[in-house]
Amino acid sequence: MIFDHRVYTIRANRLHDFLKLYESVALPMQRKYLGEPYAFFFSEVGHLNQVTHIWKYDSADDRQARRDRMAADPAWQEYVKMVAADDLVEKAENQLLRPAPFMQIR
Repeated sequence: MIFDHRVYTIRANRLHDFLKLYESVALPMQRKYLGEPYAFFFSEVGHLNQVTHIWKYDSADDRQARRDRMAADPAWQEYVKMVAADDLVEKAENQLLRPAPFMQIR
């Protein structure tokens, strides 16, 4: 099992715009291709304007196959263009994480 940990830094004063667009356009497609997010947060203290989401996969190959199917969907490609056109994301980071052997992950 692996976790895809993604952190997006959203342009100042644009967090609400990003979350609204994400919920209405991206999330339904991600649920279709990736399943339900394991976690989804936005920052309130510390590094502001950050959105963190975590996705759980059986393996790196499972992750890649699902993300490739999503990336091929013209509707997903349109969403990516909308985010870029609105200049919503300042920075994107992601890590693939494995749980420590002593962790009980649901």
